[in-house]
Amino acid sequence: MEPANIESSNLLSKINKMATELGIENPKEVTVVKLEDTDDPNKKTLELIQGSWDNSAPWFVVTKGDKVYILSSLEAVLHLIKSMQDAKYETFNLKLEKAILENLPVDFNDVWVVAMSEIQSRLSKTKNKNLLDIDIRKLVQDIKRHHPNLFLRLKDFPFPPQGR
Repeated sequence: MEPANIESSNLLSKINKMATELGIENPKEVTVVKLEDTDDPNKKTLELIQGSWDNSAPWFVVTKGDKVYILSSLEAVLHLIKSMQDAKYETFNLKLEKAILENLPVDFNDVWVVAMSEIQSRLSKTKNKNLLDIDIRKLVQDIKRHHPNLFLRLKDFPFPPQGR
């Protein structure tokens, strides 16, 4: 795999597009290296294809078969993992909020407190501590069944007669 081969296969333009999607301001300056085998099975060589050796991560590493890998710092990977965890919890909270509101709570905060207590109870009783495994709609329905006073019941409201 020669550098010209990488360029002719449009691989560099794909890498530059990927760099743009990652938020890298000038993707043409991103470091791209080619990883090649040597006679020693315990050693490989890196050849600079684009950018410079002094650029900060991420680096794009091209291997046999034009497979592209991203080399990044541990700090950046840990930040990514934390961001994903935060997004997971935010999504869970939004789904719980929606499920509670769909069931017409008398006081949203009261239902939220009961739901959080029930979630903690369920998680403590199982080895699987994954919030995503909790069926939120079923959880709220169970709360509604056990604590009906926390929710409005439409049948208790007088509606004007139909067909005036």
